[in-house]
Amino acid sequence: MKHKIIISSEELRNRAIQILRDLPLDVVHEVEVREHKKDRSKDQNALYWKWLTVIGNELGESKEELHERYKDKFLVNIYERDDPDYAEMIQALREVWRHGMKAESIGLRKKIVALTSTTGATVHQMSEYMESIERDAASMAIRLPFPEDQ
Repeated sequence: MKHKIIISSEELRNRAIQILRDLPLDVVHEVEVREHKKDRSKDQNALYWKWLTVIGNELGESKEELHERYKDKFLVNIYERDDPDYAEMIQALREVWRHGMKAESIGLRKKIVALTSTTGATVHQMSEYMESIERDAASMAIRLPFPEDQ
């Protein structure tokens, strides 16, 4: 049995307490309490794809190509810094490179980047990622739209 409750009110806290009280004691359970990190917002996602479209139009690339390139250039580093399991995977990839298997390393990195998603990014991570893209676009003199410009 698995429960996930985001406690944002007294009612939800009481619900969590009740779930704990009702747990059978003949089975060992694990309870983890941590600060809730909100996933990237729908507004961030919409703006992200708009930006990729603008940059793509300027560079003659598809937004999907840019999505992969920017994930590789910026998002991998953010996830590596913030997620120990992801960092371990990237470190293993570097070991493959160091052992002279460069072609294999490049192929594995492409697969890792393809599986890396903005969907799991927190609002803070997505903001940082988009700031990196904004700086990159500015370095190419590409002006990106912002919601307040509309």
